[in-house]
This record gives sequence, C-alpha cells and structure tokens, in this order.
Amino acid sequence: MTTAYAYEEKRNVSFSRMAGKIKLSQKKDQAFLYERLQAEIQKMEQMLLSACGESGGLAGECIRRIIASGGKRLRPSLAWVCYSMASGGNGRKTAEILPLMCMLEMMHTASLIHDDVVDDAGERRNVPTIHTQHGTRFAVQCGDYLLAKAMEYLHIYRGMGINEVLSDTSRQMCLGEFRQMAGLYSLKEQTPESYEIQIRQKTAYLLGASCYCGALAGGMEKEQAEKLRWFGESLGRAFQLEDDLLDFAPDAKSGKPAGQDIKNGIFTMPALYVMHKDTNREIACLLEKREKTEEEITRILNYIERNGGIRYTKEQIRLCSRKAIDSLDGLPDTVEKKVLCEMVQKLIERRT
Repeated sequence: MTTAYAYEEKRNVSFSRMAGKIKLSQKKDQAFLYERLQAEIQKMEQMLLSACGESGGLAGECIRRIIASGGKRLRPSLAWVCYSMASGGNGRKTAEILPLMCMLEMMHTASLIHDDVVDDAGERRNVPTIHTQHGTRFAVQCGDYLLAKAMEYLHIYRGMGINEVLSDTSRQMCLGEFRQMAGLYSLKEQTPESYEIQIRQKTAYLLGASCYCGALAGGMEKEQAEKLRWFGESLGRAFQLEDDLLDFAPDAKSGKPAGQDIKNGIFTMPALYVMHKDTNREIACLLEKREKTEEEITRILNYIERNGGIRYTKEQIRLCSRKAIDSLDGLPDTVEKKVLCEMVQKLIERRT
C-alpha cells in the first residue's frame, strides 16, 4: 500500500511538473508570437509613414501626425495573427501580409478623420483633429487621400476574394455613417435595432474583414476563414459597445470628455436601452435638444446609469465576447488561437 501510494504521489507530481512545463512552453510561444507581431506592426507603421509622406506638404504632415499619435492597431494585428494561423497550419503563404495591414489601417484612419469632421471632435488621441486646425474641406481631402492610397495595394490580392470583401466593407462603413447622420437627436430614428445595424456597419464588419482577409492571404480555405470572420465581427461589436461606455466614464487616454455623444445627438446602447425600455419624457426632451448645458448632460448621464444602461451594456459586451470565442470552435488549437482568445479576455477585463 505504501509503495503504491508513493508511486501514485510520485506520478501526480510528475504529471504536475509536465503540465507546468506545457503551460510555460505555451506562454513562451505566445510571447514569441507577440514579439513577431510587434515587429510586423513596426514595419507597417514605417510603410504607412513612407506612403503618406508621398503627398508632401501640409497634407502629408497632418496624416503622419495622426498615424504617429498611436492607436491600438487592432485591425492589422488581427489580420496578421489570422495570417500566421493560416500559413502556419498549411505551410503555404499565398500573398504578402504587410500591404493588407497597411490597407486596413488606412481605411480605419480615413474613417476616423471623416468621423471627427461629422462629430466636430476637437481631439483624437489627445492630438488636435485636422479639421479644427485646417478646416473641414482639407480634413475630408486627407481622409479621401488615405482611401486612395489604400486602393493602390488592391492589385496584390486580385483573384483571392479579398478585394471584394474590402470593397463591400468600405461601402458598409459609409452606409453606417449615413445611418448615424440621418438619425441625429431623434429617439424615434435611433433605436436599439438601428443601432445594432449601425455598429456592425461602422465597426464590426471591418474587424471581421481584417480576420477573414488575413486568413485568406495566409492560404486558409474560405469555410475555415469564415469562422475567423465571425470572430472579428463579434469582437467588433463588443469593442464598439466598450467604446460607447467612454462617453459615460471617459478614459484619460481617449482624450474624449464625458457626454460628447449625447451632446452631438448620438445615442448609444446605454441611452437607447434605458429610453426605449421605459421612456421618461423629461429626459427624452433633454436628449433631443440640440443645445444642452453641462448640467443637463450630467443629469442625462446620471439618469442612464441609475436605470441600468451601463450595466446592460457591460452584459452585452460579455455576451459578444463569448460569441467571439465560440466562433473559434473547430479551428486548430494553435498559439494564434490562444492569442485571439486573450485579446477578447483583455477587452472584457478593461471595462467590465
């Protein structure tokens, strides 16, 4: 009995050590993947700055300043991780990845420049927006220039299905912006249902396209790549909901004061959930006012929080995050898959 017990105890210790080594090895693999990703992001940033510098003059200076101000680089990061998953899994790479990463970041940055004009935002990442310094027309032209530069890379991916996806995604992003502009200051036009469509068009589709196109560039079959597309779209929806919360409890890094969406007539999930669940006419009138005092904005924000708007939005973030992870079922258990799951987890931990 003693011998058997000692053997069992020794075996358990051995298994424990083995499991610890496996976990340690996995962590090292993930750390190495992050290092490779960081190196590729740095290459992409240099490529971006070089490409934007070709415009010369004030336009090039402004665009480079916006790019250099930072950002999460989430879209090109997702594209690269999915590309790495695809090319590592089947041993072949059908196209380069850096041009695709540049395209995605250019499309995103162009949309931010245009959004800042529409929202009349004073700052982006604590840097003065282009239109506040040089006017609306100039800012719109800078955004258009970035989109034109992005299109220069399309020929690299001809025949892969990537061009069609990015073209449709660009169209959807514009439709999402039109939808938002058409419903400003109106609780009748802005509903939870219309908001869901809008955030998919403005945010989720581009994240989904980043994952899908990265996987296709790496040689993954379309059926498998669709799982990554669904992952990106679910993550994109969670990401936008998380961003909406900044209007109620702003992050110092965002450079965005509380209540700016409310002030500009943009009603996001926290407000829409509360107001369409049980409309308070007095608060509804304040929301739809085109000129609001700081006191009125604070009153609106407090009302929405007291009535569960923040709590409900956090629940939706968790739900979307779970859908994102579930979308990866059926894909090989690679280090890239673990990194994608980790990205989702970090998003949840940030705000919830």
